[in-house]
Amino acid sequence: MEKTYAVRKKLRVPVHCPFCYFCDGTLAKGMIWDLSETGWRATGERPIAVGTETTVYLTLPDDGESKNILVDAAVVRWSEGRDAGWEIIRIDEEARARLDQFIENLTATGVVSETKEPTRSW
Repeated sequence: MEKTYAVRKKLRVPVHCPFCYFCDGTLAKGMIWDLSETGWRATGERPIAVGTETTVYLTLPDDGESKNILVDAAVVRWSEGRDAGWEIIRIDEEARARLDQFIENLTATGVVSETKEPTRSW
């Protein structure tokens, strides 16, 4: 199977954040490895199909506390085994503001990974 790659449009932030998502009617857990304003790359407990749209809970470390953010809808754009790229489709204003602030705080500390290598597009 041929893979499609594109240069990433947004800066991504390397993170180590747990998340939960619904897969085949059950709650599954995973780990987010990098995050942007538009989505993330993560490894889940089990494979998830491309095109799957579901509600997701992200747990972001914030000032020594873990804070949950609800993403009303995210869709899987690519999947390879248990790894997948997710795109945020719908998120409320408060959750969006918290996510943007989290990313902004990390980019201010220079934790951003700006890659020149081809990566999957969201």
